[in-house]
Amino acid sequence: MASVFKVVGIAFAAVVASLLLRTYRPELTAQIAVAAGALLLILTMDELRSMSAFLNALFERTGIETAYLSVLLKILGIAYLAQFAADLCRDAGEGAVAGKVEFTGRVMILALCLPVLASIFELVGGILAVHAAS
Repeated sequence: MASVFKVVGIAFAAVVASLLLRTYRPELTAQIAVAAGALLLILTMDELRSMSAFLNALFERTGIETAYLSVLLKILGIAYLAQFAADLCRDAGEGAVAGKVEFTGRVMILALCLPVLASIFELVGGILAVHAAS
């Protein structure tokens, strides 16, 4: 619960600093947004590590290949980082670049999903072959 207050405090401080400096030094607002974003990302690292450990233990208990966990974590990482970068671009007034970052993130996620999709098709094909043989 305390980490939520840290997040809110950092966000509030960044917004107030940005609003106060916008009149006098508008070029600093982008740096404030980047610094606040980096601090918030650092704060989430412990949570991400604990979630990763939980998912790893869950996958091991259920017998699911940990390679799928790796793909899942990479996909989540790409999604969050692409959104973070796109938001920073938008904050800097570069909406076109933000759109390209989001598109690139989606393509990278799709590329990571293809091997998992192929393995699902193989599994379904195997099940259908067994069912057709009986």
